[in-house]
Amino acid sequence: MKGIFVSHGSPMILVEKDPWKDLLKEWGKKLGKFDTVIVISPHFFSWSGTFLVETQPVLECIQDYYGFPDELYKFCYSAENNVELAKKIVEEGRKVGLPIKEDNKWGLDHGAWIPLLFMYPEGVKAVTVSITDLPARTHYRLGEVISKAVGEENVLIMGTGSPTHRLELMYLNVKPKQSKFDEILIKKLKESDFESIFSLEGTKEWNVASPEGMLRPLYVVLGAVKPKKAEIIGYEVQYAGVSMLAVEFYS
Repeated sequence: MKGIFVSHGSPMILVEKDPWKDLLKEWGKKLGKFDTVIVISPHFFSWSGTFLVETQPVLECIQDYYGFPDELYKFCYSAENNVELAKKIVEEGRKVGLPIKEDNKWGLDHGAWIPLLFMYPEGVKAVTVSITDLPARTHYRLGEVISKAVGEENVLIMGTGSPTHRLELMYLNVKPKQSKFDEILIKKLKESDFESIFSLEGTKEWNVASPEGMLRPLYVVLGAVKPKKAEIIGYEVQYAGVSMLAVEFYS
């Protein structure tokens, strides 16, 4: 199983001339074909303390953004669900006592379908699993469960979100720049110091950056692939308070 972490960015990426979508297109070609992409989006959040795995036949596109130009709502991306794999993830999770259950009320939110749209425009089977308010280590365990369920299948697991996510800074005429948190996180990734990433939560730098989804999608990917090293595919700060990161992991 291959693992990546990628920022999906603002929905404006759909209509703006943005180099990030070119990065996504080329990265998708480089990664190649997968039977299934498992997506962990920060926007699929379960407040019940139970992980949700969608098991309906089709994961419908969700345009979960508001107040944007009308042209953005012309874009959408749905995917056939790998129902068998989704149910197996639930089954494996229950075996180890993980709070997890089947669900059929969500689909592909913009944190999931925007990267898929550019990376796999021809379509791909998908599975989507929620994050929760449970601890980081529990999300790592979810990744281990996903790995067990996947077995030898040809699967990509993709966590999405922005390491720095302070949307209010976009409106305060603040100059875009790398946050201290991003600097620390990228250094740890480059040094393959994955274990110490967990210790960043709650630090001053963490609180200032307010990572999207509390970095839970990244923890799930780390648990799933247990990488030996990571490669930074791309990084940029397009707007004040919002950073974009693309990481490929190697086991």
